Amino acid sequence: MVITYSSMKGGVGKTTDAILTAANLAARGFRVLFFDLDTNNSGTMFLTQGIEGIADLIETKNVFEALSHNGTEKYAVRSRIENIDIIPSHLNIFKLRGIGYNELQKTLRGAEGRYDYIVIDTAPTYDNLVINALLAADMIITPLKFSSFDFTTAKFLEKQLYDDCPGQAEKWYLLYSDWQQKFASFDNAPQTQFARYFEQNFSNILDVRIPRTNAASDYTQLDRKISTHAKSAVLARRLAIEINRLVNMLTDKDANDESQFAERF
Repeated sequence: MVITYSSMKGGVGKTTDAILTAANLAARGFRVLFFDLDTNNSGTMFLTQGIEGIADLIETKNVFEALSHNGTEKYAVRSRIENIDIIPSHLNIFKLRGIGYNELQKTLRGAEGRYDYIVIDTAPTYDNLVINALLAADMIITPLKFSSFDFTTAKFLEKQLYDDCPGQAEKWYLLYSDWQQKFASFDNAPQTQFARYFEQNFSNILDVRIPRTNAASDYTQLDRKISTHAKSAVLARRLAIEINRLVNMLTDKDANDESQFAERF
């Protein structure tokens, strides 16, 4: 299964959600390939931090080389997280912005059978590389914050999916990624009003609410694991639960079946 995270708006939690999804799948014992198409490089830095000689290794094993040769096996690096391999980001990928729409699909064919899940992180833009990631996906997830620009860019992406990726629109889902439960019961709160507006205009919003919490940045920047048993950190525990609910959906499990949850990842 190929899961693509895509948003034209930066700062919505796209890379963080992609990392947490990959880590949760890996904690359940699945073999995961993280394909980093985001030139911001955050996913690559997190997953390869501390690996000896990684800077030199990335010069020959990266997304540019993988896409140029339509292969994954020679260009994947074992990450520092068990069960996750990564094809690292590289600035040379800018040279490929004019590639055909189906090159990533060709590239990923060689990964079939070696990985259970492929998680693709994309740059906050819309170009041929993003279209490649959309066309290769079995599921497309766009994280949302509560702003007019999030609505506008989501509407634009919806239109482009229908225009450029026939058949992929039905695989596209929105995800609230900055949820504040303390405002949920207030009808006049901006979050509630935006959520109502989103739900009036989109029917593909997942029943998952990623909370606003420092635990997400602590995970990706400080490597502090999150757990469903973090009793002293309510929001960190909520983050772990919501990511588990999302991954349950991806693995065709009941979203609320806690017996399927990864306890710590």
